[in-house]
Amino acid sequence: MKIIALVPFKNEEWILPTYLSNVLPVVDEVIAIDDGSTDNSRKIMEDAGVKVVGYEIKRDLENLKAGWYEWTMRQELLRLGREAAGTHFVILDADETFTTNFLPHARELIANLKPGQKLAMQWLALWKSYTHYRHDHTVWSNNWKDFIVADDGTSDYPYTFGGCQRTHGCNERHTWANLNIEHGAVLHYQFSQWNNFQLKQCNYRMHEFIHAGHSASQTNGKHSITLLDHNVGLQKMPESWTTGVPVPNYPNFDSSWSEGSYVRKDMLPESMKHFDDYGVEHFEELDIWHVPQLRERFIKDSGREPK
Repeated sequence: MKIIALVPFKNEEWILPTYLSNVLPVVDEVIAIDDGSTDNSRKIMEDAGVKVVGYEIKRDLENLKAGWYEWTMRQELLRLGREAAGTHFVILDADETFTTNFLPHARELIANLKPGQKLAMQWLALWKSYTHYRHDHTVWSNNWKDFIVADDGTSDYPYTFGGCQRTHGCNERHTWANLNIEHGAVLHYQFSQWNNFQLKQCNYRMHEFIHAGHSASQTNGKHSITLLDHNVGLQKMPESWTTGVPVPNYPNFDSSWSEGSYVRKDMLPESMKHFDDYGVEHFEELDIWHVPQLRERFIKDSGREPK
């Protein structure tokens, strides 16, 4: 058995020590794709012993089949993992890590998987916090995902635009072995940085609107759930679940977009480039104007408020 973690990253230095803290103890090797980071991400990974490879894809309209390139990067990581003789693959994203209660029996549980079988774990959405996760009747709660797979040696990722399933191969529920949360789960930090999450979702909307052929209403409908932040139920995690997990390297901020709130520096230029290429009014019907920086650009360019 050789367990390999496969992970793509781009400008994730704020969270990579958190990811590595509870992934390295579980796996024999980590293989990562650096998708063009301009921060300290690559050094953090290499200093931790991670094998990091660069990845370039011709980013024009003829080659936009892969959406945000996740599909092609997952396929490439799978190829690299098999080349490194991996038998089991751990597929966490850079803004995730295991709860600490998973570590004592992780390798035994993984070893028990049959080829093609997957270990599914509860995906805990840390909500504007590093200590509380969503626990209510929304899509953010009681959410399970296939994070670990015993490779069958032949399966690939089925193609989807703009994203893909987490592990390769058949993803029917009969292939899943669900793990009770008392024995381990996955901490998901994306929503702990709320403003950053909202801006990222705006970029997704613009990208789909441009390239996927969806109408504004279709695009808004698909992403409408990301705007909801009311009737939130939260559950405090036992401290033992995050023992040894470093707190991400940026402070929390609230959802008011107050001055000084953290927004990842590479995300605003992506939005502004869409405005430069297509004009702000091209995106007027999209639900993106709650982000102050985008609204200010619309007013500046059009001389009016968005409808």
